[in-house]
Amino acid sequence: MTRAVTHASLAKNGSPGNPLIDKAIKTVCIGLAVLTLLALSLGYFYKKGEGELPVYTTAIERMVDGSEIYRRDDGKAFTYPPFAAVPFLPFLALPTELHPALWYIVYICVFFYVFRRLHLLVVDWAPGQSNRKQRRIFWIILMLLVARHLSSVFESKANDILMLLLMFEAARLAADQRYRLVGMWAGVAAAFKATPWLFLPVLVWQRRFIAAAILLAAAIAAHLIPDLLFPRSARGSWTMSWYSTFLADVSLDKPVDAEGAWTAWNHLNQSLTATLYRLSTPFDPSAVHALNINLWQLEGKSLSVLNIAAQLTVLLLVVIATKPIASSTGLQRFGQVGAVLCGMLLLSPMSSKSHFAVLIIPLSFCVMEFLRDLRRMVIGIHLGVVFLMGTLTSKGIIGKDLGNQVLALGSVTWITLATLTATTYALHRKPIAAQHNG
Repeated sequence: MTRAVTHASLAKNGSPGNPLIDKAIKTVCIGLAVLTLLALSLGYFYKKGEGELPVYTTAIERMVDGSEIYRRDDGKAFTYPPFAAVPFLPFLALPTELHPALWYIVYICVFFYVFRRLHLLVVDWAPGQSNRKQRRIFWIILMLLVARHLSSVFESKANDILMLLLMFEAARLAADQRYRLVGMWAGVAAAFKATPWLFLPVLVWQRRFIAAAILLAAAIAAHLIPDLLFPRSARGSWTMSWYSTFLADVSLDKPVDAEGAWTAWNHLNQSLTATLYRLSTPFDPSAVHALNINLWQLEGKSLSVLNIAAQLTVLLLVVIATKPIASSTGLQRFGQVGAVLCGMLLLSPMSSKSHFAVLIIPLSFCVMEFLRDLRRMVIGIHLGVVFLMGTLTSKGIIGKDLGNQVLALGSVTWITLATLTATTYALHRKPIAAQHNG
């Protein structure tokens, strides 16, 4: 009798099936997992050294003093628009040894915000308990595909974490049809890096003229802020100094090559033009890179024609992907921003590994589209290509030497092109039911 009462009491107050206890255990487990992840990420962050952070803090320090920030003779040159230095102003109030700690906090806050907001979007795209399993599978697949790119940002400590925030906000607001704010954030991003200017013709193409005007105004205002706050001692505009130092010789039909900043043959540059250049350039054993990945030999006009044709193909895919859709869904609008991001990465003169963190946006769209209709095998095949050429070719899996070889072949370039193709296909392919009915 006593044993029966005890069991009854346990069942009432604290049996393994008690929802309160289950929730408490779940909360503790999640908390421990988060703390473990933070500890591991902190160790990884500091293990990789200062990375690119001193480039930005040195730039803002010089800008405040009015001295030149664009110098080709720097070990690591600051090659961004002048506004890109402004967010690092708070670092000047801290000792140098505390800069990595503040930058780490920024990283964690941005990642938390992006993943939290993305979680809410996923719940909206696949709502209810019936889709709970689908949401879990979504996160598993997505992390398998993007973890490499997110870790690259951590490794380099690049300002691409801020670009990720700006571009994610643009995608989230587009999903919510708040295009004026999309224009504002895209304009700020265009003053941070040049490639988000691609949003301007896209917004015009979609007949969102007010958003396009806001983008233009925001970008111009952001470009002027450094001149107003921190005038150059040598007079003139910071933006013009940036252009004359690094951009004047940049051409769309050949890889960027500016002394002190970029070299034409650089296996870390995963832009479309740079990859085609590496594949077309004969092997030179005396060169610093010493990687024989030459597949064909093209130079001069022939290589320029190939580059222009490839870039026009990318532009065509972006135009098709961003074509206005009648009664578009939030997921589709999110995906259209993702297509623009793919175009930015491929068309940029310089796209290093850390730039590709924004692929989380188009890949989120592709994974969700695939899970909502598993018969869309074209999307599934492209995601498989991304996994094989991206995740499975990381240096932690295949080693540094082979990893560099695969990277030189343009592995990240091709997975970005595959992502753009899958995104374009998913945006304009009729649902299965509609095909059967029509």
